[in-house]
Amino acid sequence: MSSQSVIEAARALQPLISEHRRAGELRARLVPEVVAAAGKAGLFRLFAPRETGGLEVAPSEAFLATAEIAAADPAVSWYMVNSIPACMAAAVIPETERRALFAEPDRNFGFSAVALATAKPAPGGFRLSGSWPVVTGCEDARWCALMARVVDESGPRLVNGRPEVRLFLVPTEQLDIAQTWQYAAAMRGTGSNQVTVSDLFVPEALATIPGSPPRIDRPLFRHSPMVLTLPIFAAVAVGVLQGSIQAATHEIKSKVSSVTGRALRDQTETQIAIADATAALRAIRAGCVETYAAVWRAVSAGEPVTSELKAELYASSFYAGDVAREMISTLYVKGSRAAFMQGHALERCLSNIHAIIAAIDARRGFHHSAGAVLLGAEPVEIGF
Repeated sequence: MSSQSVIEAARALQPLISEHRRAGELRARLVPEVVAAAGKAGLFRLFAPRETGGLEVAPSEAFLATAEIAAADPAVSWYMVNSIPACMAAAVIPETERRALFAEPDRNFGFSAVALATAKPAPGGFRLSGSWPVVTGCEDARWCALMARVVDESGPRLVNGRPEVRLFLVPTEQLDIAQTWQYAAAMRGTGSNQVTVSDLFVPEALATIPGSPPRIDRPLFRHSPMVLTLPIFAAVAVGVLQGSIQAATHEIKSKVSSVTGRALRDQTETQIAIADATAALRAIRAGCVETYAAVWRAVSAGEPVTSELKAELYASSFYAGDVAREMISTLYVKGSRAAFMQGHALERCLSNIHAIIAAIDARRGFHHSAGAVLLGAEPVEIGF
């Protein structure tokens, strides 16, 4: 599948995804038809090595495909972005373990970056214990990638003065899943339930260190995972804005204000809101893709990614999310009262964008550091 066909495949799936979106929200988990179709299209292995059946697409193409899916249902795109860490870890682990990880190549992967659990060194690996409160798509995944802190008898193990954190690849059948996501008010289709393990042995080969030298030595796997993956989360916000504009336009075209008696489409403030949101969508999408492509050119050429270029990439990513949230909030206010009802397209966009930005905010230090670098100072965030 070519990079361009990934975007085309994403667009082709939009009707199916939109058809089943409400059903996924009601069951607090994507419907099987959508998971199977997205998996077959390769959307859960955009950054997986070709040796595993992965597509290994250019990051900017992954960004655009993710945004197209998010416009139809951000829950599906959340399955996509949360599959990326396991896909990239596949380039680090030995071939035998890699084959096991992709024994069913169309499956999504669960993921949690919350390193609250602990891993104690044991002969040949680690003993993993703890809980991860939010693990997207865990019930549909065959494997989950879970972050945890390494501890020994003296306490947390330190590497360069910081706690050692590893990404553990664990078969889902070895996890205890608690049905917690049915109470979620946003992103309900992601099925982000809590998972728990107690003294589970994980082999050393499946306890990866993010940023380790890859066994599959190609550009996508050589650089810091943060640089190449954080913007994909911004793509979800861009897609939700795209979907909200579509929903608001459809709504406004056919509604008349019960207060003024005028068609909503004839009201100046409403017209400006649609115009501004449309312009904002084009601007943030183009800005992210431009900086993402510049980073990828440097990585592909084996050149260092300068701190200034990283700053531009991170700044574009966070700005895109913040602008999307602002514009969606405005469209919600300018829509009709029908948007206040649960299940309405604009109501879903509003709640979902806030949940998405809340998740992205965990990395807000990279936003602050981007500003510092652009002002000629050193980044505050370690790992920038």
